[in-house]
Amino acid sequence: MEEMAILYGVPKVAYGVDGCTPFPICVRSCAEYLGVRTSYTKIMAECGAAFRLVWDTSCWNGGNVDAVFTFDDPQKVFACGMRSINRTFRMLPRTQRTTKEEFISFIRSEIDGGNPVIALGIIGPPEACVITGYRNQGNTLMGWNVFQEYPEHQSSVTFETNGYFITDSWWENPDTCGLIATGTGEAASFSLKEVLRNASEVLEGRMDNTLAKGLTAYDAWRNALLRDRDFPEEPVFPILVERMMCHGDAMDCLSDGRKHAAAYLRGQAACYPQYREKLNAAANMFEAVSSILWNEMIPVLGGWERGEAQMKKLFEKETRRTFAGMIDRMKRHEEWALVYIRDLIREMTLENRLS
Repeated sequence: MEEMAILYGVPKVAYGVDGCTPFPICVRSCAEYLGVRTSYTKIMAECGAAFRLVWDTSCWNGGNVDAVFTFDDPQKVFACGMRSINRTFRMLPRTQRTTKEEFISFIRSEIDGGNPVIALGIIGPPEACVITGYRNQGNTLMGWNVFQEYPEHQSSVTFETNGYFITDSWWENPDTCGLIATGTGEAASFSLKEVLRNASEVLEGRMDNTLAKGLTAYDAWRNALLRDRDFPEEPVFPILVERMMCHGDAMDCLSDGRKHAAAYLRGQAACYPQYREKLNAAANMFEAVSSILWNEMIPVLGGWERGEAQMKKLFEKETRRTFAGMIDRMKRHEEWALVYIRDLIREMTLENRLS
């Protein structure tokens, strides 16, 4: 008899359900299935992803937006995400020595215990997805993935009647690179100070190899747009798509992240009246970034879509010069947000010393 187990009722993982950052979307889905009360806003802020911005200075990198780059320690965002739903962190990363059998054993143990698994990859790029079951002793997997309905990935999947993807080529995908357990022990909730410390770490301008992160990413993004040689007068279509994808991903990252960063801080301001002024001030700065995106950058581009009209508009020198000014203004707002956050951390530290 075929060995199989399927967890039905795990909420769908897809762009637009909560936002556009796959890992927090997956955490929220698993939490809901497991009966843990939370929100996408809470997960985004407490895992750090709400505060991230990354730009690869070595190339036009479509992976800039991946939450794995939030901190300089690639596992920290996942550990914080699990702690945001009061779970301890257990991950099986894929190395040169990791076997398919180890992955299957990890998956089967979790699914058999009634716990979905968060995986990186499986279908398409190494973004988070949810494994909800297995067949054929674990060689065939099913679940939710934000890329499962993309035409370029259709050849590797079929579907359950409830919408779960089904694939038996997951191990052959070189971007399948890790598994995260949800059936782990209880972890303590984050304190506000811990969340702010992590936010400060994420927002700080720095270089991580070729990756410009935090405030430094704004400069790298602006400089890339101003590099005229990267925007030839008669570009081939793949170049149009690549440039628009990277620019659009930066907008997505800020639009999604800063909206939820501001909402989280305003929620905390209601709970901590002694910190209300600066929490709301930081939230104002994040909302100002969102305002520039929605009220200025998107109208110039001609809409949120990434169609040919938007691609051609991005290639106009005047457009890119205009965007460079907007990016500088967004950076200044985030510099002030970081000032308020670090002031709060100092206040909390001093209060702890005096108590």
